[in-house]
Amino acid sequence: MFLQAQESAPSAEELMSLSFDELMELNVNKVYGASKYEQPVTQAPSSITIINSSEIKRYGYRTLAEVLRSVRGFYTGNDRNYTYLGVRGFLRPGDNNSRILLLINGHRINDNIYDSAPVGSEFPIDIDLIERVEVIRGPSSALYGNSAFFGVINVVTKKPGKNIGSEVSGEAGSFDRYKTRFSFGDEFKNGASLLVSGSYFDRQGEKSLYYPEFDDPITNSGIARRRDWDQFQSFFTQFNYQSFTEVDPNVRPSPG
Repeated sequence: MFLQAQESAPSAEELMSLSFDELMELNVNKVYGASKYEQPVTQAPSSITIINSSEIKRYGYRTLAEVLRSVRGFYTGNDRNYTYLGVRGFLRPGDNNSRILLLINGHRINDNIYDSAPVGSEFPIDIDLIERVEVIRGPSSALYGNSAFFGVINVVTKKPGKNIGSEVSGEAGSFDRYKTRFSFGDEFKNGASLLVSGSYFDRQGEKSLYYPEFDDPITNSGIARRRDWDQFQSFFTQFNYQSFTEVDPNVRPSPG
């Protein structure tokens, strides 16, 4: 089991000098996705990895797929349309990650038609809004039902007012890659909080791709021109009041 260290975690030498009772009193991260309620990772009935926002920022992850690719036992593939997630050596392109249950703040994100879990650029919220990613390995169908066969991924967003105020960000990269985001979060006097965020992403990609297996005049000599673009617009809202939470991810991906 992987335990994410706290900001003021003791060193290895200090841990060795602690008694058993003192070790039991150490603060450890809490996880929600393992049992549908928040509990210390030491009590969760699963092997768990937690990636927090500071790690996402430190390593420069720009999509959820890049975050998950850093997790033990997980890897990704891409067919220039969607990103597919492999678990423990099993990856079947075309099944749209239907054997992984994807949650945002405990709310199911897999679609109702193919049970697909969007983990690439089609993921409905911006990576900068993520507080932590909980990766719960193993089947959890008894708890969650369909899709939770290989594992459960619960994405926890930052809390409005505390972690997010008013933000505007922009990115630029190779292959004419551009991205913009605006976010607004606030916590009101009655205890309610609101988060609103919108993103726009556009990437032109490679202007031409060559596939030697299709090198035939009938198939344009194996050359695909302007077929590597990727574009999406997303809008995310979250409203909290006491124990009530409403999440509405709305994404319109247009992969090339």
